[in-house]
Amino acid sequence: MNRIPLLLILIFFSLTIPSVSQTLVDNNNRLNKLRVFIDGCDRRDGGCDMDFIRTEITAVDFYLDNQTADVFLLINDNRSGGGGRQYQLLFIGQQNIHAGRSDTLYVNTKQTDTDFEVRERLTRFIKLGLAPYVAKTLAGENIEINMKTGAGIFDDEVKESIDPWNYWVFNVGGDANIEVEELSRDINLGGEFNINRITDEWKISLSGRIDERLRRTIQKVPRVDGNGNPILDENGNQFIDEIENSFDVSEFGFSHQLVKSISPQWSYGYDMAGRQNTRLNYQFQTSIRPAIEYNFFPESVQNSRFLRANYGIEVRNNSYVEETISGVFKETRVLHSLRVSLGLNQRWGNLEVGYRVRNYLDDFSSWSTGLNISAEVRVTGNFSFFVRAEGNYVKDQIYLAAGDFTEQDILSGRVTLPSSYTVDTRFGFNYRFGSNLNNFVNRRFFGRANFVGND
Repeated sequence: MNRIPLLLILIFFSLTIPSVSQTLVDNNNRLNKLRVFIDGCDRRDGGCDMDFIRTEITAVDFYLDNQTADVFLLINDNRSGGGGRQYQLLFIGQQNIHAGRSDTLYVNTKQTDTDFEVRERLTRFIKLGLAPYVAKTLAGENIEINMKTGAGIFDDEVKESIDPWNYWVFNVGGDANIEVEELSRDINLGGEFNINRITDEWKISLSGRIDERLRRTIQKVPRVDGNGNPILDENGNQFIDEIENSFDVSEFGFSHQLVKSISPQWSYGYDMAGRQNTRLNYQFQTSIRPAIEYNFFPESVQNSRFLRANYGIEVRNNSYVEETISGVFKETRVLHSLRVSLGLNQRWGNLEVGYRVRNYLDDFSSWSTGLNISAEVRVTGNFSFFVRAEGNYVKDQIYLAAGDFTEQDILSGRVTLPSSYTVDTRFGFNYRFGSNLNNFVNRRFFGRANFVGND
């Protein structure tokens, strides 16, 4: 009878010992380095510098193929109320023991931060997010982690919570462009300002922009007499007259927006705007549009996805440069519009879609609708394609000027021609092959040094 318990004990150890030994084997077969793929740096306007990241993080291998990477890092961002940015770092485990694991970190930057400060802060959080993954590799054994913080770090956070500007942010800027050729000269001048205050409950903004385009062209026209015969000089050469054409296209405008949050999904507010646009025949236009909006996704995930529907009624007061096709120089019209926008930033790529429909309430035959889409899709680890397209079906060009226009007016873009639709598209693809490792940084011979002249 004593043999039965002894037999059971032997069977138990025979089953458990292999599993323990297998665990030891798995731990001893750890990867030398973590394989990481980063997506989102090509959409950054400052802060995300892949050369800097590769230089500062050498305990991992950076791969160009997302499908063979152990960890997929997706970087999304949005503008914050103070003019800075909030970066969302999504760490997605794909291979080996990391499959199925995911982590999310948020990095907040200020408007006054330089690109150097932003990239250092962003890279530091990338290190923090990769740390638990790297700890399970052989390279993790040689990493030193400093868990100390500065003594005054919490004091600084308390001080920043009391904002002497009460969350108001001001921006002023200007730009100029001059192009000179033998027979033409273009001068483009512009300036803008922006004032905003954004909190959890309120969004207030005021902005303005002015653009002035001065163009001068010279046409060389052979001189002829009344019968069409060339007029020659004393040397037998035909006289050439230079005819100068000058025109000025000016545009300026301002906008004001106020939005109040009702709940995490609902908000209401209004938009006000004023503008002059001689190309669209507007001597001056003012408008106000009260609206209500519903956000289908909570604000906590707006970096990754959003779906918003906005409905409003707009009152426009128009003063025209030229008499319109309706025979008026001034008019006030009321229209209503629905706008829907969808945005997704996911591991497979990114997608933004917008739809709009509107019509004038006093004339339902005057309406327009439009769809725009911007997408970048990663089909495989090496092949991706992108498309950016916008199409509008237009039946409300009430601003069109009556009368005939010269060829120069049309070619220069000074006037807008009637059209039932507008389409603007751009699409393409990218295929990469060759080495998959992307750890090295070499910035020698950086192209044409930003020289924009003709080759």
